[in-house]
Amino acid sequence: MSRIFLVGAGPMMDGRARRVTAHATRTWHFTSALRRAGHEVVLYTVSQSLSSADPREHFAERRVKSDFAYENLDMRMGNMLAYLAERCEAFRPDCVVGAGTEPSSWACRMRPTVPVWADLHGWVMAEAQLKAARDGDDAILAHFWRQERPVLRRADKISVVSEAQRMAVWGELTTVGRLNRHNVEYEMVVKIPGSVDPSRVGEPPRDRHSLTRLIGQDDAFVVLWSGAFNTWTDPVTLFEGLERAIAADPTIHFVATGGAIPGHADAVFETFQARVEHSPHRSRYHLLGWVPAEQFAVHLAGGHLAICADFPCVETLIGVRTRLLEAMMHGLPVLMTRGTELSLELERGGAAWVVAPRDPQALADGMLAAARDRNGTAAMGQQARRFVEAHYSVERTLASLVQWAEGPCFAPDNAIKRNQSPTLFEAALNPLESDAAALDEIDDVRALVRSRQELERLRARWPLRVWRWLRGC
Repeated sequence: MSRIFLVGAGPMMDGRARRVTAHATRTWHFTSALRRAGHEVVLYTVSQSLSSADPREHFAERRVKSDFAYENLDMRMGNMLAYLAERCEAFRPDCVVGAGTEPSSWACRMRPTVPVWADLHGWVMAEAQLKAARDGDDAILAHFWRQERPVLRRADKISVVSEAQRMAVWGELTTVGRLNRHNVEYEMVVKIPGSVDPSRVGEPPRDRHSLTRLIGQDDAFVVLWSGAFNTWTDPVTLFEGLERAIAADPTIHFVATGGAIPGHADAVFETFQARVEHSPHRSRYHLLGWVPAEQFAVHLAGGHLAICADFPCVETLIGVRTRLLEAMMHGLPVLMTRGTELSLELERGGAAWVVAPRDPQALADGMLAAARDRNGTAAMGQQARRFVEAHYSVERTLASLVQWAEGPCFAPDNAIKRNQSPTLFEAALNPLESDAAALDEIDDVRALVRSRQELERLRARWPLRVWRWLRGC
């Protein structure tokens, strides 16, 4: 049994939360899998569901999920890095695990002296590209790179969500000198796709008609969107597909639980919402916003079809759609656009309806076909559930993490660097690592360049040139 200090995303779906993220779901899967294996886990979550409207009450808040106590931290209050480092040192773990990119970055920046498993739940640089495009400003790229770079420099094992991301991360490791001779036979990057936990899915809620009552139409066919309208969402294709389907079938209604991500992806939802407000069918769009966590299963039970429309981009190629796995785990069939690795696997397995991206008519046709054959749609939902249970259960997907936790170890190059520095960040085995270590000491590279240019101008002035010539005499 190992003592594991786990830093994850929060708050989790513990009955008191709204805007529960896929990263928080991932955190709970990591936590529960390690605990079931007999490891002692202490968990600190970093809240990623904050906006200027959220109250500032406590820096560290005690919460409980399934009889497991953890602390959720508000990153806007206090020195979170020092707090985490202090708690980690007091716990004296055998290893540190980060679940999600930002939590993994905090875990590595604590500079622990024990092995570190860092999870990059999706490729933030691809998401940064999308946000930069939507904001019209590339400055955000540096912000996300500062999150990922400490993981690349320090982690002993890195998990990702897809084969495409695995290759991308190997490329990133090259830039910091980790693709070196010591790691030739070491599998530093492993795939942990999106996961489901069948043991946590209970009986379907008794009230399966809450959404049709809300809508006020007993024969309503509910197309459900759950979660954020993230940067990878294609709001125009989604809306146009819905408009065509709704116009052709008077029973089709759209329900969205979720919405904008404050401060990150506001414009995507606003684009969709603006079109809905001007639609002649706007009464059949039900934008419920972020609902309490305990209502999640009720809404899934009340829907007939889950939908997802992806923007064709690098993030879609590399990313995962946890919300769809959750929907299928609850027996809800899925209609989605092709692009993610998940979409290709579901399409090959006949476990979802998959259509081309940026094709609203294909989305509309899929909704209309599902609404016409409701028995067949329900049967597809059960087939989807069997498929995800067989291929995406936590016992299957998290096996590599559980096995590593039984005997946590340093990556081969990190095992050598420990002789130079216990925290590893100051150590280097090759010029690329030396450059990366030097950059860590610089807060603003542009300021360094300006200082160098000013020094060169001073050196070029004649009094200094004369003085240097006299010194040489």
